[in-house]
This record gives sequence, C-alpha cells and structure tokens, in this order.
Amino acid sequence: MEDDDRRMLWDENSGWWTGKYTTREDPDYQDIVLPFIGDVFLGAERVIDLGGGEGRLSRYLMDKNKCEVVCVDFSHRQLGTGYLKDFGPSYVQSDIARLPFEAGVFDSAVACLVFEHALELLETIEEASRVLRPDGKFVIVLNHPAMQTPESGFVFDHEVDPPSKYWRISDYLVEVSHSEEVEKGIFLPFEHRPISKYINSLIEAGFTIERLYEPPISDRYVEVNPEFSNVRYIPRLLLIVCSN
Repeated sequence: MEDDDRRMLWDENSGWWTGKYTTREDPDYQDIVLPFIGDVFLGAERVIDLGGGEGRLSRYLMDKNKCEVVCVDFSHRQLGTGYLKDFGPSYVQSDIARLPFEAGVFDSAVACLVFEHALELLETIEEASRVLRPDGKFVIVLNHPAMQTPESGFVFDHEVDPPSKYWRISDYLVEVSHSEEVEKGIFLPFEHRPISKYINSLIEAGFTIERLYEPPISDRYVEVNPEFSNVRYIPRLLLIVCSN
C-alpha cells in the first residue's frame, strides 16, 4: 500500500478514529503512556509530535509541561478535527518522512503508536534526528512488536481443566505490511517489524538509546478488560527513549 492509499484510508476512517477510538477508555494509554512521555519531556520547550493525528498527545503535553507543540500528520481530516477541538498546538500537514522544518528547531520529538503504521521507518527516524537540536530527546511508543505479529491473538487450550488461555505469536522475525480490521468494516494499514529493526534504525540514524521500557498491563486495564488478567505480564507496549 503506497502513501497516497494510506492517507486516503486514514482520511476515510478519521471519523471512527476521533469519534470512537481516541475517546474510548484506555487505562494503559492514560496511566502509563501519557505520564511517561510527560516525565521524559519535563523542561522541554518545543516538541514535535510525529503522526500526532488530531492532537490528543500534543494537547496533553501543552497542558502538563507548558511547552510549545507542533502536531504533524499527513491526514487533513485528522488535523482538521484537532484544530476544531483546540487551538493550542500548531497543526502541520506533512509526511513525517519529509518534514518541512529546518534542522535543529526542536528539543524533543515523539512518535506515539505511529511507526506500526508508517511505511518509511528509517527515513522518518533520520528526519527526527535532523530537526532535533544536539542532545534532543526522542521518545517512541509502539504496540509491542512481539505481540502485534499478524495472526497473533488469544488461543484457548481446552485440553486442560479448567481451560487455559495463551497468546499466540506468529512469524515474529518476518517484516510484513498488512491491513487489519480493527473494528467491523474498519481497516487500517500496519507494518510489522521486529524490535531489532527499530533499534538498529535508531543507531544508524545517530541516536543513543537511553532506556527501553516494557510495562506490564496496568491494574485499571485489567479491571476494564478482565480477559487480560492471566496475560498481564506479557507486554502490550514498548517505550524507547533516545537522545540525539
């Protein structure tokens, strides 16, 4: 799927994304992801939110850290929705692999739950490095690649009593583009890559990796989704902190 097709797909599903997905209860995002990014960016003055969609994370950072945030996305509809919601962040329509900014104009960058949908990984990481000042921070949040391989999911073992539930992982090392039905009739593009691909791309682009974090599923997430109670120590998320 080419970039134009991806943009069209995101525009077509913009109403679902902003009306249903971003408004649903997601304790892991609220209790783990947002505070983590906010803490890393304490003291930041100018942040670029890569693939920020309608600006939910951008607005959080502006409110918590009192910093300037530029939200960049290639979907006009996503950005338009964010602009109507709040005039706080600056909204810029652009491909995140070809940013319309001069070098070194940001002190922090974040790509939150973006790279699993982005076709040009290395080019985007190199662009993040280019627009960051020396020693700038870059935070990446991913749906954990080991858990997001195509055809991964729950498997029920009825050979034991009581029945057990496992999480199936398919061909983790195989990089693949695929389209996933995230809700009935709603298809979004996904890119599966192993963790080594992300780490090596960051190193190749000149980043120093400072920290990897694989948080367990939060208590509140299990309360909302009790079916995850016996797999709570299989991580759903991978958070990477780098410096330029």
